[in-house]
Amino acid sequence: MYKILMIDDDKSFLNIYSRIIASNGYYVQAKTNIREAMELLDKENFNIVILDVVMPEMNGVDLLKKIKEKNSEQLVMMLTGEGSIAGAVESMENGAYTYMIKPFEIDQLILNIKKAEEFLKLNDENVKLRTQLNDMTRNMEVVGSSEAMNSLKDQISQIAPTNSSVLITGESGTGKEIVANLLHYNSERRDGPLIKVNCSALAKNILESELFGHEKGAFTGAIATKKGRFEMATGGTLFLDEIGDMPYPLQSKLLRVLQEKEIERVGGTKTIKVDFRLICATNKDLRKEIEKGHFREDLYFRINVVPLVTTPLRERKDDIIPLMEYYLDYYANEMSKSRVKITGQAKRVLLSYSWRGNVRELKNMAERLIVFSSGADIQEAMLPKEIRQPIRTDEEENGSLKNTNLRMAREQFEKQFITETLIKNNGNITATAKELEIARKNLQAKMKHLEIDRTAVKQETEQI
Repeated sequence: MYKILMIDDDKSFLNIYSRIIASNGYYVQAKTNIREAMELLDKENFNIVILDVVMPEMNGVDLLKKIKEKNSEQLVMMLTGEGSIAGAVESMENGAYTYMIKPFEIDQLILNIKKAEEFLKLNDENVKLRTQLNDMTRNMEVVGSSEAMNSLKDQISQIAPTNSSVLITGESGTGKEIVANLLHYNSERRDGPLIKVNCSALAKNILESELFGHEKGAFTGAIATKKGRFEMATGGTLFLDEIGDMPYPLQSKLLRVLQEKEIERVGGTKTIKVDFRLICATNKDLRKEIEKGHFREDLYFRINVVPLVTTPLRERKDDIIPLMEYYLDYYANEMSKSRVKITGQAKRVLLSYSWRGNVRELKNMAERLIVFSSGADIQEAMLPKEIRQPIRTDEEENGSLKNTNLRMAREQFEKQFITETLIKNNGNITATAKELEIARKNLQAKMKHLEIDRTAVKQETEQI
């Protein structure tokens, strides 16, 4: 039941209206004395306060200010006579929900109370959603305990409470957006909006309109005035993803916004103040982009106040199994399936894989495994072929065999072993690949690399 406190020096008004409001299913208290009303507010939580602007002990606007000082979220409806409209306007400027001019019909008052009730319900839902989102980001934060991840979490905890601009760099799929979420939802701006823009997804003219907004008629198709992301982010955080792909002419305009903290909409002349924290992310080396003339050096120094680096998954192998277990549990719960475990051999395969797509690739892999899961634990054979038999690049081969003699010995052995197996199978590539338990295209790639001549093998087979 919603609780309402009415404060008015007119006793007959209070008696009549409080009874009618109570008959509509609300709990109502009525006070003509301001001191008593304030004491009651200290003891009880009222959803709505209905307050007269003109009071003998204190101006209603001053009383509104005191109520808001105690509880800035308190919803207050003001009542005013025709001669005190200025007081009503001042009330709205000081945080009143709405005002009504006396005399008014009781139906009008009940309607406004119901609207206030809907507003409070919506606000409660937003608070619950924000709490759930905060819980979700906290859960994301604890996944991974490698040295690189622990260092990143420590940096986030230090940086988040500040208002400093942050530049997050790292390969695609390493969780740059998650880091941006954590920075926002652990900051003093957590109750404000987190506005995200992907700079690589929009053409220059569209991106400019998205960021700055536009006035009606500013260009063909601008049928109404539209707020830009700079305005929408005021009081919160603006996350510019793939900042390295922002068109060069637009970079200078962004720099001016960051310096002046004000904008003008496309096609407009009015200056609009903005206040947001900037977080940027990129998978590009912006210093190289500066050398190429693709990125402004002055903007780079402006956005790179606090640098953060997300480490690729292949360089923090300690996180691979915890992350896989986390996402397996997540998708099992989402799809109402049984939780599954990863067997020892499957773990070894997962740890040996390079994960070029980083956490994004691992997350997709976990979802795929749960989609096809029948409740059995994850065995090596259940892992996709590209995980079990990855194609290694020359760079990876060279990196894993830094000792030249060892590499040559291994290649000599592989060449001899593959040649003997080919002879055994009369030069049949498919049969040889099956016996060696590798993909046909991988065998062909190895034959090319090891300079195994299939024609010579066939001739040797015929001689035998």
